[in-house]
Amino acid sequence: MLVRASLGTLAAIGEEDAKVLVRPGVAYLLQYCERGCLAGCLFCAQSTLSSASKDLLSRVVWPAVELERVAPRIAAVFERACVQSVVKPGFVEELHEIAKILSRYGLRVSLSTTPVADGDLALFKLEGVDYLGVGLDAPTPELAARINKPYPFEVYLDFVRRAVSVFGRGRVVVHLIAGLGESLRDIVETMKRVYEMGGMVSLFAFTPVKGTPMEGRPRPPLRYYRVVQLANFLVSRGLPVERFVDLDRGCVYADPLLELEGLPEALLTSGCPGCNRPYYTESPREEPYNYPSAALLPSTRELLLGLSCGTS
Repeated sequence: MLVRASLGTLAAIGEEDAKVLVRPGVAYLLQYCERGCLAGCLFCAQSTLSSASKDLLSRVVWPAVELERVAPRIAAVFERACVQSVVKPGFVEELHEIAKILSRYGLRVSLSTTPVADGDLALFKLEGVDYLGVGLDAPTPELAARINKPYPFEVYLDFVRRAVSVFGRGRVVVHLIAGLGESLRDIVETMKRVYEMGGMVSLFAFTPVKGTPMEGRPRPPLRYYRVVQLANFLVSRGLPVERFVDLDRGCVYADPLLELEGLPEALLTSGCPGCNRPYYTESPREEPYNYPSAALLPSTRELLLGLSCGTS
């Protein structure tokens, strides 16, 4: 069975001769389809509407490999594999086979998929999947329609609820992309809904990819993304966001934030255990939107520099 694997994953197992500045924390795999994904998400290189190479997902290259051949090598290096789905005929049945193969080698499995039936969710859990990812992506129903998601916004949120009932609270990871045209308040309100349902939020910065219909849209300002990350940090800990962040002005109240422990961790890649997605949305030559390692994090004061709108 062919799958795609990120270049960093293949370098970590000795399958590719590539210099990796930060090793992936998990093995990243993507379902293979020569034509890409039949869904038409306007930002995605795998989309049927994209002329970009199907070797790409975001700015990372994903060569095709034979799963059974590389699975033992992956298991020798990694504890967890993250599998991302594409929409194609029989993709759900193939996901079951992938999960069983990876579990056979002792790997823990995270699976990101579009909405599937409750019976499939229960079966995935039996097959070794312990975290489920949901590509909500758009923070509002209007944006979901505008970027051509294959299902309406509320269908994804219903899928989150159903998945939480199967996998448990804290084990359903909802992908949100900042920079699609939403307001800060939009994305924070959606974060709140996700956490209230028992999900977690994994943040991505919009990344334009040449050949996609959204290739001309700029990335979000790093300052805006930092405020979004801080908001996610606060919501995930049950803290009142409005005490620390001005959602209308897009800035933060530095004094109360200085009192919080571990604030720079807000900048780390958010996702399943071990997920760090090294340089998935940026070049290693620039400041990362999501830091792949705690060793690289700035101090709290450095983080808040330029984000403050005063004290509360």
